[in-house]
Amino acid sequence: MAQGRKLRIGLDGFGSDRRPDPEIEAAVRAAKDGLGVELVGDRAVLDAKLAELAALPEGISVAHAPDQIEMDESPARAVRGKPRASLCVAIDRLAAGHVDAVVSAGNSGAILAAALLRLGRLPGVDRPAIATSFPSTSTPGGRTVLLDAGVNVQCKVLNLVQFAVIGAAFSRVETGVVRPRVGVLANGTEVAKGTALTQGTHELLSHDLARRSDAFEFIGYVEPGQLFGDSCDVAVTDGWTGNVLLKLAEAAMHAWPAMLRAALADPATSPRGVQGEHSIAAAIEPALQGVARRLDPESHGGAPLLGVDGAVMICHGAARPRAIQNALLGARRSAESGLTQAVASAIEGHAKLFELARNHR
Repeated sequence: MAQGRKLRIGLDGFGSDRRPDPEIEAAVRAAKDGLGVELVGDRAVLDAKLAELAALPEGISVAHAPDQIEMDESPARAVRGKPRASLCVAIDRLAAGHVDAVVSAGNSGAILAAALLRLGRLPGVDRPAIATSFPSTSTPGGRTVLLDAGVNVQCKVLNLVQFAVIGAAFSRVETGVVRPRVGVLANGTEVAKGTALTQGTHELLSHDLARRSDAFEFIGYVEPGQLFGDSCDVAVTDGWTGNVLLKLAEAAMHAWPAMLRAALADPATSPRGVQGEHSIAAAIEPALQGVARRLDPESHGGAPLLGVDGAVMICHGAARPRAIQNALLGARRSAESGLTQAVASAIEGHAKLFELARNHR
């Protein structure tokens, strides 16, 4: 954060599917929490929308960007061809130090391309990754980190080994776990399971250079169901697998509370058939709401892009104001905690392990 000024988060005002309304509402909510937010986008549109509000909280400003990148555009071509797009201007302002982090619900490929072009990779990083997390039973409020969640469809062993180090650094900063447990996502825990990619990653993370690391503890293969338990703190996989798993998990998290409520309210399935205000469903509703909040993806809102030289948070294109607000608050935590510096230090400290991975056949 620049000395002498309040921390500010840049928000791509024209990223989401329903832009800019969710972004504006999220910015207003975050500003009421004391966060400085710079909305980036067409000034005339944003100023007109903000003028409609009964009272505008302090801490919101606008940076003009007349263009926008559509979801169906080629990411690299759009980023190069539209330097004045809201996403590009937001990343430029992060690179220049005018804001301390950026949040966007736009085209994830374009976010990656803009970050690589304007911020660059951290020294030693081969490919950045998106980190997401799942609620776990490890501790009250515990989370299991998964990366990559979408930007690297095809990966090398080097990439997954680096994801292990990057993910452990993220977990350590976010949760305070000194030596996070790292596993490789696979279809079984036996060493012979998996693909050439997972087997090669398992081999490298079992090497003495990894075993002696104070930064993480490698625990071998983990199955998808273990992400919700107490088996590991970080799981690594390629972006295709990670994204499919993430979408399935999000759908299940949305569906099961409603399914459970319906079953408990149904005389045929509710215990003892008790209904009404004294039903089992009514009795456990407060607890059920608490669990549903933990499972709700919007409670975290965004996923950090790790491995680039700056704090960038990616939201779903369909994100609602609450999700974007929580992504803004998450971006503030990333900036305040020095997450980018922690990842850079972790990468530097495992250079010999990465050299082995580069030469792996």
